[in-house]
Amino acid sequence: MRKRVLIGVGSLLLILGAGAAYFHFSIPPSGTALAQEAPSGGGGKGGRHAGGGAAPVKVATATTGDLPVRRSTIGWIQSKAATTITTQQTGIVTSIAVANGQEVKTGDLILQFDDRAAEATLARDHAALARDQTTVVSTTADLQRVQDLVKRQVDSAQQLDVSTAAAASAKAVISLDEANIAADQVVVDEMKIRAPHAGRLGAVAVTVGSLVQPGSAIVTLTDVDNIEAVFTVSDADAGLLRASLAEGAVPVHVRSADSGGAGAPALDATVDFIDSTIVQGSGTMAARASLANDKRLFWPGEAVNIDVDLSVHRGIVLVPSVAVQQGQNGPEIFVVKADGTIDVRNVEVAGIVGDQAGIAKGLAKGEQVVTEGQLSLTAGQKVTVRDASGGSGGDPASKKSRPGAGTATENAS
Repeated sequence: MRKRVLIGVGSLLLILGAGAAYFHFSIPPSGTALAQEAPSGGGGKGGRHAGGGAAPVKVATATTGDLPVRRSTIGWIQSKAATTITTQQTGIVTSIAVANGQEVKTGDLILQFDDRAAEATLARDHAALARDQTTVVSTTADLQRVQDLVKRQVDSAQQLDVSTAAAASAKAVISLDEANIAADQVVVDEMKIRAPHAGRLGAVAVTVGSLVQPGSAIVTLTDVDNIEAVFTVSDADAGLLRASLAEGAVPVHVRSADSGGAGAPALDATVDFIDSTIVQGSGTMAARASLANDKRLFWPGEAVNIDVDLSVHRGIVLVPSVAVQQGQNGPEIFVVKADGTIDVRNVEVAGIVGDQAGIAKGLAKGEQVVTEGQLSLTAGQKVTVRDASGGSGGDPASKKSRPGAGTATENAS
């Protein structure tokens, strides 16, 4: 028991000694911690660079140019020729000449009905025509004989009238036979179902031996090469769209909704149709743009992203879109003044297209705007411009006088 007590006391003394040594060596002398925490250049506002020298930033020079008035919306692709193939005749399918999903050209055979009855009717009417043609020959000869007899006053005028009527009646029967043959030929032709235009077939809805009634859907045929993008514009933009169409073509840029970004495959077109009314419930107006889809970038029914350039801002101030920041009072831009300090400028943004922003108010051509490093800046703060390699480019005032510094694009890009 006594041995255990001695061991416990010894362990306690070791722990106390270790703690004393830790506090002795880890706590600095009085005032040292405060001296180390104090900033070398004094306090004040301005983020992490406020008192420690100029903050490094990247800049671009504001230019002037044209910027489209662009509206982005969601639309869809539809074919300019999508047909549900049917028939006007009742028939039994004897053969199918195509496969599901096959590409066909105008006039290609799709399927064949049993045409024996139609061919027999056509042959009967051809025979009737031949019979009636001989009747015409006979009645014409009779008429000529009666005319000669009447001239010699051997036959009566009444007989001449009868012969004349008989010859005319025989000729009229010939016209009837020819009309019957034409109608029969239509029926015979309709026993063969052909493609009315080029395109891609869907699934054939009948099989060999099926009895097909008039109006029954046989297969759908869709032209996938000639398509149009269908979309809507708001009633607020409808007037601008109509005015632009009156002046010329209105560009449309179409991209797949699934592929997303600006690098996605796209087709350019122009608006070629606007609806005659604005839908009151949604406040939108339908519009279309025809597309040549030779490379099959799009498929009928596909959702697409559509950019419509309704008009153009002429001679507007342009800056990289990354220069525009959202502040408490709206959009703002950090402008580097001639003395190398920051001016936080509230601006009016006319529009953003791609990586360019158009500034309607608050910025002038030639001013330098910050494109990278805005988070550490405040008004009046000193900055230094970084070059493309990441090093300091010096004071902005001296940089503006250097050849090649005042370009329209970002200096570090």
